[in-house]
Amino acid sequence: MRIAATIQAPLLRSTKAWAAVERWSERLPGSRREPDPDGRSPVIAVARDSRGRPLATTALTGPDPYELTGSLPAWGAVHAAQPDAVLKPGAPGPVAAFGPDTLRVGAAEAAVHGVDGASARRR
Repeated sequence: MRIAATIQAPLLRSTKAWAAVERWSERLPGSRREPDPDGRSPVIAVARDSRGRPLATTALTGPDPYELTGSLPAWGAVHAAQPDAVLKPGAPGPVAAFGPDTLRVGAAEAAVHGVDGASARRR
């Protein structure tokens, strides 16, 4: 990712390159997708081993991605500011920082819910 971002950053500063990316993105599957009537967004996550083989899959549904992007970090900041919060300093991600149980509470408060029949399915 870092290499790709380093290479693409200068290219995307060009108006011609940016226009080409916009044209190509219109051809991607789902580019014409309309929002669900209830405003929910599906999220499917796949955990893979070092060879790329799927280990587990989970499916969630949540609010609009922009709303979620704002609400989860806000929840994390409020939770971290609580005097009784138990946090692991220098954690590489939210699960390591808050722990899975506390993070589930935060996700539920942000209206993220498991999808029936697909949650934590082992392959």
